[in-house]
Amino acid sequence: MVPSTAPANSEESTGSASILLDGFERLTGTRARFGLRLWDGSRAGRTDAPTALLGSPNALRRMILRPDDLGLARAFVTGELRVEGSVTEFLQAGALTADDADWAQGLWRDLPVRVRGVLSLAAWALRAGRAWRPLPHPAVELARWRLRSGAQAVRHHYDLGDDFYRLILGPSMVYSSAYWPDLAQPDDLEAAQAAKLDQICRKLRLGPGTTLLDIGCGWGSLLVHAAEHYGTRSVGVTLSCDEAEYTRRRVEAAGLGDRISIRLGNAVDVTDGQFDAIAGIAVSQHLNRRQQRRYAQMLHDLLRPGGRALSHDVCVSETGRKYQDSPFLRRYIFPELNLRSLGESVISFERAGLEVVEVESLRRHYAPTYDAWLANLEANWDAAVRAVGVEKTRAWQLFLATGSAGCHLGWTGANHVLLARPESAVTR
Repeated sequence: MVPSTAPANSEESTGSASILLDGFERLTGTRARFGLRLWDGSRAGRTDAPTALLGSPNALRRMILRPDDLGLARAFVTGELRVEGSVTEFLQAGALTADDADWAQGLWRDLPVRVRGVLSLAAWALRAGRAWRPLPHPAVELARWRLRSGAQAVRHHYDLGDDFYRLILGPSMVYSSAYWPDLAQPDDLEAAQAAKLDQICRKLRLGPGTTLLDIGCGWGSLLVHAAEHYGTRSVGVTLSCDEAEYTRRRVEAAGLGDRISIRLGNAVDVTDGQFDAIAGIAVSQHLNRRQQRRYAQMLHDLLRPGGRALSHDVCVSETGRKYQDSPFLRRYIFPELNLRSLGESVISFERAGLEVVEVESLRRHYAPTYDAWLANLEANWDAAVRAVGVEKTRAWQLFLATGSAGCHLGWTGANHVLLARPESAVTR
């Protein structure tokens, strides 16, 4: 890990880094909100902000040949790009710099300046003798033709080993936004996750004998919490082999085998009849539009009249639409990533005949959750590398920082959408 520094001055400019950053700023028509240091020791830009450390020309080659988040990810995952300071703050600074660029209105007005920027970058590259032939991709990157969907995609993400996830999530093993009682002091992840589980149980009005279906049950945290504190009888469903095995062991260790049943498979295969309550925590992000409609209809059909369902949905805002097609997230983290807006989710539920009882935004809670997970990963770096390898660990560091930055910027978030199946039929 690269230690943080606190330089006294706010800007510095030397050598090749100065030429490179100057060309970038001319091209974009904006001032960079971050610092830059190159492999030759030269540096430029802000010194009171996170700094991009380009350890070799290959880092620059990757980002020029693929000028989106995938190019940056390839450089980061290989270690050719490192960050001095907070990775999250660096991503925020980069995003704000991009937002500052007024491409549409300033293109023709500033065309001479932008052309000089392009020429400056090209001249620098030629003088430096950089070859622009493509580089091998990191071994952990999925090729486009291997992008999976359904159960394969879920297992690609979740079957990394329980030990790896425990390093990040902590003892609670809850992989969704926590609920921080005091957002001013988000310092106890375990307490915040317990508060979230309790909040879900209260919203679903769970009680002794209540039947609960947990779709995408993860490592069983909600199931165990609901059984121990509310006396529920539950069925948990997951597509992940690792999660199913872990949760079965956890349930037996807690002495709850007679009250919790774990199924490996899809919720559409559940034949236990209708349930009093259903939880779908961070399920919708794995579903395309057609699957989302089927998911909403399944919630309706498996819920008894008068029952409640809670869908914990990761979502994007209008300004965060770029997350929907993030090449980095699809190639390294979520092959089947399908984020949608809150409005799109609500419409799918209403069309299925469900009543939207309440919507609560968890965006302000999700950012510190990502921060806590990232802090756990960085504190357990060596163990994580032993578990999944250094490239996969770097990819997850970038993923968690990206999630935090997205929430802080208001691009992404999460919502608790509380639903009810009416006692009488609703006209669709």
